[in-house]
Amino acid sequence: MTDVAKSSLGVKPDTACIRRDEFWAVDAVSFGLAKGESLGIIGANGSGKTTLLRMLAGIFPPDKGDAEISGKVSALLSLGVGFHPYMTVKENVYINGTILGMSRREIDEAFDFIIEFSGVKEFVKAPAGILSAGMNIRLGFSIAIAVKPDILLIDEVLSVGDKNFREKCINQIKGIIGDSITIVVSHTMEMITGLCNRIMVMEKGKVAHEGGDVNSGIEYYHSIKN
Repeated sequence: MTDVAKSSLGVKPDTACIRRDEFWAVDAVSFGLAKGESLGIIGANGSGKTTLLRMLAGIFPPDKGDAEISGKVSALLSLGVGFHPYMTVKENVYINGTILGMSRREIDEAFDFIIEFSGVKEFVKAPAGILSAGMNIRLGFSIAIAVKPDILLIDEVLSVGDKNFREKCINQIKGIIGDSITIVVSHTMEMITGLCNRIMVMEKGKVAHEGGDVNSGIEYYHSIKN
């Protein structure tokens, strides 16, 4: 309550120290990536992977330290969550594309690709609320990938949905990796080995292992997991 009161008055709360029963979800994690690099982040549930991605996506700021991003970011964290159920699929495409930083012209040019790739062509004029969870994910991914980002953040979203669409998504991501920076959080090791040329293993908010040998990173993760 004290922090809320300070924030409402424009005073930044002291977030560099933790209180009783608090803990650092991400602690002293430091890395840099250049264009063409793809980092896979793995670790047990609660190790800080998703929190790290949310900071990089700008969803919330770090309590201490800095996250420096240069370029257009597209985050595939909770696809379809922001769709308005009473607006049409087409309207939601334009709204979400705008939120991701696309201009009206860019959305116009990408619209046919988004609809075809997502496979919801017959529902374009229907309210988004009638779409299944899988359709929402397909549409959300199609919008996010159409942004042509400099930095692509992916958090386990592709583990949901049918196998054919997952393979199509992975192939699409492979096509943009060379021109972007990609960070993938997943418990699916096949996705990590297929998409990443670097790996980072997190444990209790810290970096337990990092390197360019993806397979050795996965072996290390299995050794601490067991």
